[in-house]
Amino acid sequence: MRLEASVYICRSPQDVWAYLGDVSNVAVWDRGVSRTLASPSTPQGVGFEFDTYAHPRPNSPDGTWGKMSYRITEIDPVRGCAIQLISTTGNARYFKSAEWRFRVVAEQEGSRVFCAAVFQLKRRFLVLAPIFLAMKKAIRIDLEQLKSKMESVAS
Repeated sequence: MRLEASVYICRSPQDVWAYLGDVSNVAVWDRGVSRTLASPSTPQGVGFEFDTYAHPRPNSPDGTWGKMSYRITEIDPVRGCAIQLISTTGNARYFKSAEWRFRVVAEQEGSRVFCAAVFQLKRRFLVLAPIFLAMKKAIRIDLEQLKSKMESVAS
């Protein structure tokens, strides 16, 4: 499955990539993420790994129930950035494979940001496909939040 959405942001592609490249910003614009954690000693780039944590629930006050681990697998000036899901527990248990792809293209006086979730569900979870297809709207909402946050900061 591939779910994709895009948004126009009144910022240069360089500014957008700089913002997206700082994983600590994910919690600012992704409604499902409360915080991120990455090793400060690991240089960012291909092979860089980080974790995201969902907002805490009463049965897991530390938020570890919603931990998802990722690895940057591609950074290309044309194709963009690929971020592979590497965890297999929690919500990751549904996926045979999953990755996020981001691409930023100069447009008018700003940038068009494309975000795609590309994934395969494990066979026993195929019944959930309609629920995942409905998540395209969620990607669009998060991209609108990214736009709002980036455009509210002076360039």
